[in-house]
Amino acid sequence: MQKLAEDTGMWDRVKGQEKMAAFIASQGDKIEAVFANNDDMALGAIEALKAAGYFKDGKFMPVVGVDATAPALQALEEGTLLGTVLNDAVNQGRATFMLSYDLARGIKPTSDSIGYKITDGKYVWVPYQKVTKENYKQFK
Repeated sequence: MQKLAEDTGMWDRVKGQEKMAAFIASQGDKIEAVFANNDDMALGAIEALKAAGYFKDGKFMPVVGVDATAPALQALEEGTLLGTVLNDAVNQGRATFMLSYDLARGIKPTSDSIGYKITDGKYVWVPYQKVTKENYKQFK
């Protein structure tokens, strides 16, 4: 897979739609997939793709977003969004609490003590949760 283009949709559905329409105009059938850094931009891209004839008569484009928002879950159900990921705020909160708890007690936080991988002594990695048509209902 080759990256044909990238731009920012400023986390906005309308801007995502406009950018995708421009990509379709410039790249056409060379586009094989769309990856957006949030669900609103992914949903905007889907609207541009629909206007270009996708998602009917067997013409499909894989589109992936981030955040597992309610509108994205609806698009998963409809089959226009291939997937999204949940940026897990609950477990980010847990990790932050455990990190703060260790620091408040004068203990150096470790991956074992907070329950999440720490890289370079300062980055805490809380895994995203993959959301697809097969499991989206558990995120509603």
